[in-house]
Amino acid sequence: MTTLTASYVDTSWSFLSKAEAALDRGDLVQASRSGWCAAAYMLRGVARAKGWRYTGFRRLYEVIDRLADKYGDPEIDSLFDSADALEVNSAQCCDSRAGVEYDLSRVAELLRKLEQLTA
Repeated sequence: MTTLTASYVDTSWSFLSKAEAALDRGDLVQASRSGWCAAAYMLRGVARAKGWRYTGFRRLYEVIDRLADKYGDPEIDSLFDSADALEVNSAQCCDSRAGVEYDLSRVAELLRKLEQLTA
């Protein structure tokens, strides 16, 4: 793994740690925002490591679709749906604590899976 990618990995896990701390405080908006950022940073790192071009937030959906196709693993896309739900919740705060907790656990699974793909 390149140093640049390692930096993205470290940042992603740091965001997830912040999300868990926010969840412990009951701050669902911040937990959701940090959970989304964890997934987004990891995807940016993967895209850079693979030399894939992406610009902007919505292009991350293309990166996740490309990864799911390339590795024949539709679960990657399913796990990313939880990150997407967190992004929506960070703006609308419509999910319960249990929902945010579930989505954060799925983002952690996504991060582990993406780390394995880039190792």
